[in-house]
Amino acid sequence: MPSFKDTNGREWLVTLNVAQVKRVRERLGVNLADLQEGNLLTRLADPVTLVDVLFVLVQPQADENSVTDEQFAASLGGDTLSSASTALLEALCDFFPQPTRLMLRKVLAQTQARQADAVTKIETEGDELIRTALDKAMKVKTLQVASPTGD
Repeated sequence: MPSFKDTNGREWLVTLNVAQVKRVRERLGVNLADLQEGNLLTRLADPVTLVDVLFVLVQPQADENSVTDEQFAASLGGDTLSSASTALLEALCDFFPQPTRLMLRKVLAQTQARQADAVTKIETEGDELIRTALDKAMKVKTLQVASPTGD
């Protein structure tokens, strides 16, 4: 079962079933089961929406531990937010039957591999990429300032 820890060290289990999908849809207007629209991942990329969805999913656990939605949100950020997002995506994969589950797992694995590649590229080539981008930005700015027509 997917899980994550918040900044206070509390572990949260993320499961998804039809009742929870319904509760998220009714409370937040987010349909976790709708893969056809294509905007679910975009909506979940917003950290506020992501945390709201997560809280609805873990609310029974939060109630047991007297954790409010604001306390829950305050305990997520940075790496904990990333772990929470991954747990939700894994639970989302688990929710669907085969072959959809298999396809979603492959998409998730490819996404994680690309993110890891991007981190490696930043670590190995980041300084040069930043230097090149800054040089381009400075040249554009210099050309704009020096333009006799004021363009």
